[in-house]
Amino acid sequence: MNFDELAAASILLEPHNKPELQRMLLTITVFSQKETVPVKARELALEIKGVLEKLASGLLEDFETKMLAVGRGLASIKEMMENPGNTPVLTGPVAPMASEKIVKPATAAAPPLIDLEVLTEFLNEAQDHFQVVEANLLSLENNPEDMELINGVFRAFHSTKSMAGFIGLTEAAELAHKAERFICHARNRELKLVGNYADLALEASDALKAMISMMKDYQDGPLPLPPENLGEVLQKLDALENELTGGAPVTPEKKVCAPVEIIRPPVELCPLPVAETSEKTVAEAADFSKNKNDAKQADATVRISTRRLDKLIDMVGELVITNSMVVQNEYVQSETDAQLTGNVMQLDKIARELQDLGVSMRMIPLKSTFQKVERLVRDLSRKIGKPVNFKVEGEDTEIDRGLVESLSDPLVHMVRNAVDHGLETPAERIAKGKSPEGQLLLRAYHRAGNVILELKDDGRGLDREKIIAKALKNGLISDGAGLEEKEVFDFIFKPGFSTAEKVTEVSGRGVGMDVVRRSIESMNGKVEVSSWKDQGTLFSLRIPLTLAIIDGLLIKVAQHEYLVSTLAVKAALRPEENQVVTLKGQGEMLRFRDTFLPVFRLHQLFQLPAARQEPTEAMLLVVEHENEMCALMADDLLGQQQVVIKSMGMDMKKMEYISGAAILGDGRIRLIIDVAGIMNLACTQPYKEQGFQVIRPCTPADLVAC
Repeated sequence: MNFDELAAASILLEPHNKPELQRMLLTITVFSQKETVPVKARELALEIKGVLEKLASGLLEDFETKMLAVGRGLASIKEMMENPGNTPVLTGPVAPMASEKIVKPATAAAPPLIDLEVLTEFLNEAQDHFQVVEANLLSLENNPEDMELINGVFRAFHSTKSMAGFIGLTEAAELAHKAERFICHARNRELKLVGNYADLALEASDALKAMISMMKDYQDGPLPLPPENLGEVLQKLDALENELTGGAPVTPEKKVCAPVEIIRPPVELCPLPVAETSEKTVAEAADFSKNKNDAKQADATVRISTRRLDKLIDMVGELVITNSMVVQNEYVQSETDAQLTGNVMQLDKIARELQDLGVSMRMIPLKSTFQKVERLVRDLSRKIGKPVNFKVEGEDTEIDRGLVESLSDPLVHMVRNAVDHGLETPAERIAKGKSPEGQLLLRAYHRAGNVILELKDDGRGLDREKIIAKALKNGLISDGAGLEEKEVFDFIFKPGFSTAEKVTEVSGRGVGMDVVRRSIESMNGKVEVSSWKDQGTLFSLRIPLTLAIIDGLLIKVAQHEYLVSTLAVKAALRPEENQVVTLKGQGEMLRFRDTFLPVFRLHQLFQLPAARQEPTEAMLLVVEHENEMCALMADDLLGQQQVVIKSMGMDMKKMEYISGAAILGDGRIRLIIDVAGIMNLACTQPYKEQGFQVIRPCTPADLVAC
């Protein structure tokens, strides 16, 4: 007898499925009559049999609660059969079976039979269900009649209830059950999931999420206590249920929710009587076929632990290194055997394909992150009374898995500021000739090996004069005259800097935007801001696409070798004499495609002697960062390699102009040049040791003027 299948069938069983209930009753009856079954297991089986008989006869109400208890009882029987000498201490299927309601335990005692593997699976599935609930509820506010969205919310609560009951999480099962009945009324078109109803559904989802998230650290012993607002949420659901049903409990004779469509694996059962074919059964068959195809597509994905995934990606990185060692081996390169050469080329091809696959496996879409932001905007909008039309673009844009979590805090701070300070009140917007509803856009896209995230509002914009006044007051500057717009807007990223006239629950404390900058820079990214008075503000975040494997150019500077990411390099050339000119008092410039770029000597930057002094004898790398370019002067270009980025440790993370380290094909370790850091130096500040000032790219007309 397979207790796992029977227990799973019990929690998925619907009240109308009498044949399946009869089959389960027959199986339990046969089992309870076997003399080889331990006494305790037989007694429990007889109790389960009695409950199933009453359910089959319609003598017991609250079918789902009783079946949850049956599932727990079957799990206990399985434990008794597998470990006869270890009789489990039951949380007790008896009380839930005999009573009319789910009985709350006096304490949060843990069911001792929770299987950690099953618990982990449940936690992962529950997170998916919560995402579905939140996404569908947010979509329903714009399209409240969409039954597919409503059914998705219902199925999520139903599945959570079933699994929570199966593993003994009584409070979670009760909350999910009441939330499910609440959604039933929406399925029956008795209410629309908008406004306060949507708030209640989201509150129930949040409470469930909090309860189940507490289980992540569960190993043994008492379960975590439920969240403080659990009782309040349950009371709201009960009050609504009483209001909708006239204070009477829902009985089989009353209008109840339609059964959930569930795809089960085929089971050999006795032939069932065939009902007359009707249009309804044909439609149900079509829906079943559609759901079956959807189930097949869902089966195409496999859930694995992040630890295993990280291990696989690390091994792919080691394979890339080893492959480079083989390909660059002197013996292999000098070998004339055609077959060996072909095998090495095939190995190199496979290694590169695995590298691409490894990088893609690290990438996940930003959809879940954007969904959290959408929920935040909704809650803030209702809390402070500012209607907001929030739109997202590029939610399928993928980014390295290791960066997704780090993006959450920066986006939260930016959105809070945009809604609370950036967007005006409806009255202010109408006075300015704007729509009373504020516009907020969150966009993501790929560009040049980076992910760009933009948050744009159509609000009041940043107040330049107010920012300068605050900077003067805080002693950040002594004179505000002559400051460029970028320099002024940079002040909002200073710790404790805020121009808000009053502190609210949402923002205004001056501890937000500095967190944004620190978080983005810790990911080797950059944050920029542009603003227009009474037109809005645009925040742009630029973050590297991946942190794992890159293609790099190996260059020589004096006696040292460095790597430069190929994504930053626009061109590499050995210039002619007429291509390099000196601007009086300003420095060397490279003539490149009808413009002039500042030349930056790497050997002077890194203070390395014995380097080539003449640009015409050296190599110039034209590099680009955020639409600005300059030329980096190196002694020689040694080639291109695929390298695995390695952590340098906390002690070396603050090295100027170095973004990381990598292992070459021959096993040597080389530093990766931070093009962004050099560009900031090259384009914004004097480099006095060189005796001239490096300036921004200029045109031939600028040179003539000089």
